[in-house]
Amino acid sequence: MPPSCSTVPAALDEYSSQLSKYEQEQILHLQQAILESVARGDDHLDVINRVCNLEEQLLPNSVGSVMLLDSAREALNVYAAPSIPAEGHARLNGLRPGPGAGSCGNVVYQEAPQYVSNTFAAPRWQDLRQLAYDFNLCACWSVPIYSAERQIVGTFALSSFEHRAPTEFHKRILEIGASIIGIVLDRHKSQSSMRLFQKVMEGSEEGFIVTDAQGKILLINRAFSKVFGYTQDELIGRNPSFLSSGHHDPSFYTAMWHSIRTFGHWHGEIWNRRKNGEVFPEWLSISAVNDQANHTTHYIGIFSDLSDKKNAEATIQYLSSHDVLTGLPNRVLFQDRLDNALSYASRAGTKVGLLALNVDNFKLLNDSLGHAAGDQLLTQIAQRLSQSVSEGNAICRQSGDEFLIALTDVQDMETVTSAAMGLLERVRTPIQLDDKALSLSCSIGVAIYPDDADDGGKLLQAATKALDNAKEAGRNTYRFFTEQLNTDGLAHLRIAQGLRQAIVNREFVLHYQPQIDLRTRQISGAEALIRWQHPTDGLLSPIRFIDIAEQTGLIVDIGDWVLEEACRQAKAWQDSGLPPVTVAVNVSAVQFRSGKLEESVRRALETSGLAPQWLELELTESVLVHDTDNMIGLFERLKALGVNLSIDDFGTGYSSLAYLKKFNIDRLKIDQSFVREMATDANDAAIVRAIIQMAHTLNLRAVAEGVESEQVTAQLGLCECDEVQGYHFARPMPGDALASMLKSTS
Repeated sequence: MPPSCSTVPAALDEYSSQLSKYEQEQILHLQQAILESVARGDDHLDVINRVCNLEEQLLPNSVGSVMLLDSAREALNVYAAPSIPAEGHARLNGLRPGPGAGSCGNVVYQEAPQYVSNTFAAPRWQDLRQLAYDFNLCACWSVPIYSAERQIVGTFALSSFEHRAPTEFHKRILEIGASIIGIVLDRHKSQSSMRLFQKVMEGSEEGFIVTDAQGKILLINRAFSKVFGYTQDELIGRNPSFLSSGHHDPSFYTAMWHSIRTFGHWHGEIWNRRKNGEVFPEWLSISAVNDQANHTTHYIGIFSDLSDKKNAEATIQYLSSHDVLTGLPNRVLFQDRLDNALSYASRAGTKVGLLALNVDNFKLLNDSLGHAAGDQLLTQIAQRLSQSVSEGNAICRQSGDEFLIALTDVQDMETVTSAAMGLLERVRTPIQLDDKALSLSCSIGVAIYPDDADDGGKLLQAATKALDNAKEAGRNTYRFFTEQLNTDGLAHLRIAQGLRQAIVNREFVLHYQPQIDLRTRQISGAEALIRWQHPTDGLLSPIRFIDIAEQTGLIVDIGDWVLEEACRQAKAWQDSGLPPVTVAVNVSAVQFRSGKLEESVRRALETSGLAPQWLELELTESVLVHDTDNMIGLFERLKALGVNLSIDDFGTGYSSLAYLKKFNIDRLKIDQSFVREMATDANDAAIVRAIIQMAHTLNLRAVAEGVESEQVTAQLGLCECDEVQGYHFARPMPGDALASMLKSTS
């Protein structure tokens, strides 16, 4: 049975069509109380709760509630109901409009007010009957809440604990309450949007400006002030036209306003003027804001300062054609100018000289003085070269310490010779760097169009080959390109192609030169030396092909084979019962830089089964000065494998103690150019002695190469050299020959 409700006097079943004076006063008091709350700026939810409480006072024994549709407009949820317990909120939330969904659900379903005097019996409460019983809701009157666009957004209801029908007064206060709630909700939405808009404006890096329909400035943000330099007080009430730069003619603004009035918006690039008078570009977007009657009420402008973008574009354009360090044209721009010069020379019947200039030993200076000092040197050299090149000629920094100079409209070779000699002299003039005066030199290769080549690419190749020739001639000089260099180039190509085939066909062999312990005169090791068993030219010395193998990168594959074969041979000697000896393998700088050396060594040891202490890697001093940090890490990893490391040809390169301290080296091999003449040349003898002493100081073993006489051997013994290697003891020999030598001396 439903809970009982008190009897309603018959007089209340009917209501008059006229409001009494008392009821009118009550309505006025209701409106006044709510408006006072709104005027005070109370929170919107506090205002809505106050509406509910005030109307509950006008209908004793009742509760007020506001339910709003969700964003999908599929369900109603309690928004405000100060007198309904939380349990009731939970039971009401998610109410879906429908014919049996109570008074509020039917308001949305039927889009009309719903006055139910008996919720226990009315069909409209069929789905909520248990709720009515549980909370003793005997009657429920509900009216729609409308948005400013006259769309139902929710309901306002008075639920009574008595069966009763509403009077005209009750209907009137419900309508007033729903109307005020709708206004409060719209105002809150508007204020939230405005607060969000202001927050976006103030937090934006883009400039915002808002004007009225007449174009008077109402509002700007901080970004606008920052860009233009005006404060808000200096701009409010003024027309933005005073910011005009004067760069645009009237037709520009006519077209802009035509777009705004026709389409409601315009965007594009425009130039305006800052407070300090500076003219700058901006990307501006203007939109018209219209009211419900489609009358324009405001204009909103949003802009981005394009100054940085324009400067960046100019910088990018400059960097795309110029060298960052020296400011000289880069190779792309130089090539364009060279092509133009060649085209003109072809028409005029003149010549063009291309000079490839390289600073001598710059790598050594750069490593010794530091990269910052090296950059200063290059900058000063670039300035000197630019000053030496007359107008009409072209210059660029091609890469590193290499420059290209194009001499245009050349009439005779004396002009080119004079230019080359002048460049040599300019570079030789000492350069002041901080408190040091540095003397430099350069090498120059010269190629002539059309004598040496008929296009820019070939001309550069010719100049580069001539530059190599100048370096081979001792540097600090210039050389012209000759036909002989072309012949050498063909030989280079033939060897490179032959090496590729040799790798596939396994045409390489190893010879071994024994290394002798000077104290015991026993074989302590053997250096593995590669030979090429050429199918037509016979056995070739490495001097014929190693440089080309390094230039082409083929040395990496060849080096892998040498490692594997040397380890295999050393293990084969041991397996045959011969005393173990260390096998030394020369490793190219290209192999170190390839990033594959560690894996190649590991693979060679694992494949052969050779213990790592019987393998030694020989490297030149130049390896130590390239990418030092990475090289130190690689050396440490190689040492962790257990292999030995030695410096080959010591004394001919950088010979720096600083490098020797950083790297974990086992042996120094003294270059044969010092060893051969030490018996007759006191200077060579002193150098050898110093290297041995230095090696011993660093706990390294010293090995002398190129020992060809007993006299030199004896002198090395007096210097306490540890090991020797040379023709006096044995020439390089095949592996089986060295095995016989090992057997005879064991």
